[in-house]
Amino acid sequence: MPKLCAVCQKNATQACSACCRAFYCSKEHQKDDWKKHKTSCVCYKVTRDDTLGRCVIATRNIRPGEVIMKSPPLLLGPKTVSAPLCLTCHKRLDLATSRYECCKCHWPLCDDQCARHPLHEPECQIFAKANFKPTVKNDNSKQSIYSSIAPLRALLLKLNDPDKFELLMNGQCHLDAHLTTPLYHILKRSLVPFITQLLQVDTNDTEILTICSIFDTNCFEVRDPQGLVNIRGLYPSIALLSHDCRHNTKHTFEGEGFDLVLTATRPIKKGDLITVTYTQTLWGTLERRAHLKISKHFDCLCQRCSDPTEFGTYVGSILCIRCQDGKTISCDPLDRQADWKCEKCGFLVVSEEIAWRNESLKREVSQLDKTDPGSLEEFLDRYKTVLHEKNSFALQVKYALTQMYGNMEGYRLEELSDQLLDRKVQLCEELLDVAEILEPGLSRFRGSLLYDLHEALMAKVKLGRKELEAKALECLKEAGQILETEPDLGPMRQKEAFRQLCRFQVEVE
Repeated sequence: MPKLCAVCQKNATQACSACCRAFYCSKEHQKDDWKKHKTSCVCYKVTRDDTLGRCVIATRNIRPGEVIMKSPPLLLGPKTVSAPLCLTCHKRLDLATSRYECCKCHWPLCDDQCARHPLHEPECQIFAKANFKPTVKNDNSKQSIYSSIAPLRALLLKLNDPDKFELLMNGQCHLDAHLTTPLYHILKRSLVPFITQLLQVDTNDTEILTICSIFDTNCFEVRDPQGLVNIRGLYPSIALLSHDCRHNTKHTFEGEGFDLVLTATRPIKKGDLITVTYTQTLWGTLERRAHLKISKHFDCLCQRCSDPTEFGTYVGSILCIRCQDGKTISCDPLDRQADWKCEKCGFLVVSEEIAWRNESLKREVSQLDKTDPGSLEEFLDRYKTVLHEKNSFALQVKYALTQMYGNMEGYRLEELSDQLLDRKVQLCEELLDVAEILEPGLSRFRGSLLYDLHEALMAKVKLGRKELEAKALECLKEAGQILETEPDLGPMRQKEAFRQLCRFQVEVE
């Protein structure tokens, strides 16, 4: 069927170069239609790459802070193991204080309103018909009883909305790799018979495990600003985005339905990949690539992973164990078995020793007392001859300290000594130096650090350091710009940031 011009309805000779969804007979008519078309014009398209497979590229230049796409979830549900939560609104439940159960299926919920919600009704009928009563413990422990909910909701799509089920099943899947893991041995032994035999759902083990694999490969972790929700969501259009350890977007969740809003954090040129990340910025290359291999089943080949210095930050490197001055980096960061070499003295270290050191440090950091800043400071002092100031583990501990100084009991901002305020400023500035390189632009990481730095500088101003006023104002202004693009942080923090900005400007004047 011939394409018709959106303006004159004659045969079109060209499509909108940005979205390829509107057609025109001339450039003049495309220009005339822009005011009407721009609201529906998208700035990206799905394409295929020989290495990446399906991916998304920009069809025009995209500005920092511009919303690239907004997508409702195809499906939401609890994680494989989850603390008690309401199956309707997904908010955390405190069953030790109060416990409401659905009168039909006996699952713990918030109240009668959640029990009568359309989302809960189909699964409620299945559990009630099977005469199954869930044993959900009255504590905050993570429980495997919730592992059936998300797969069951997918199977209900098969019955009630086949098109959506087909869209779900077209998601990327790594079932063969997942089947070799201990988790999938457990799922095959327990979840499959639970759904097929006890709940009597018309399905089979391959279909159930395929659904689980699609979830594990494509789902996003969904949280709310208050920390009451921690579930998984499937967003098929967003799942097409490629991973990059120096990504150019961020995502937030909006509204009660948890729509995912994808926003550009830095300029994206026409033809560039639009990317997200599935790792943590402060992890070194070894940790990031291992995590991606285990959780997403691919080997990351991005520029950061390919650069042994990680863009000059040396996040994954350690100080040389011989000269204690040069930095030891991988001879080939894309090969986990490659030797490591000191840039200064040339001393070689085998990969096994580096891997052992990293695992040991990772374990020690995870066991640090996060209620005692002194234990974290002691860790940094004890390893100062091994971990340079921008080493991954040092940075993780420093970030934890920025959250402790000024926020926790006994270390509130107004309680910090001049020395500890200087320490918080130093930590924020060191982390911002790394963020500027590894997660630049309007990233939440930078916004949080800038806001914390502003608070520490303002506390210094109140102690008489008036020369820091201008710097504090600049930090707050930039943090405010970033907060404007963070709808899921809620209006309270944005309002507070701008309230402080106005108050600060009055004080300066």
